[in-house]
Amino acid sequence: MSATCPMSNGAMIADGISKEFGTARRPVLHDVTLRVTPGRCTAVVGPTGSGKSVLLRCLAGLERPTRGSVRIAGTELTALDEGARTEFRRTRIGVVYPQANLLPQLDVADNLLLPLDTAGRRADPELLQRALDVLDVRALLERATPSLTRAEELRVALARTVLQQADLLLVDEPTAALDAITGRHHLRLLRQCSAEFGLPLVLFSADPSVAGYADRVVVLQDGRVVQERERPADCGCESAAAEHIA
Repeated sequence: MSATCPMSNGAMIADGISKEFGTARRPVLHDVTLRVTPGRCTAVVGPTGSGKSVLLRCLAGLERPTRGSVRIAGTELTALDEGARTEFRRTRIGVVYPQANLLPQLDVADNLLLPLDTAGRRADPELLQRALDVLDVRALLERATPSLTRAEELRVALARTVLQQADLLLVDEPTAALDAITGRHHLRLLRQCSAEFGLPLVLFSADPSVAGYADRVVVLQDGRVVQERERPADCGCESAAAEHIA
């Protein structure tokens, strides 16, 4: 079981992340710093090629930064060796990609519990019931996975991360392949998921409208943070943060 569950007030702190590739040490990220606390959402937005994907991979433990550190719920990810980093990533970091990465040969219930089964763990019964209700997955449990819509696949992937009791949730291009109405619903669901289960949430997107659903907006350009904005505490308008970076 994860040493720190998402309800433990563990933050994600990325400090001075820089990443270079190749023998020419081509810089892709330059001194990027982020802090995300449980139940709060940060949107990292920027055009294709701005460094979003590389930053996601550094936060997820898939890439080791050239410089800087990533600390998640008190554990310095960048200080772990490859084996320990792989185990940490598998058990304590949830990443949801646009494809959802469900196995088509398994039904929804088996997909939902697969990471726990693989790790020899059982789902917390109370957490399972909450996840099924909050993410509206209960009615999908006996469905064949190929019959799901993209939005339903993403809800299952989110519920799976919640059941893992991950300490951090990273979502890549949350509105990709969704129509405008479904995309807005999915973004609201992500915020609800973060708040309900105390997950630090980071959204990565080239879609500037995603900024309107975040508590904090970080704009990347050419691997550098060029703008940061906090969502006003009393703001009920989902477009306010997006307006700030327009």
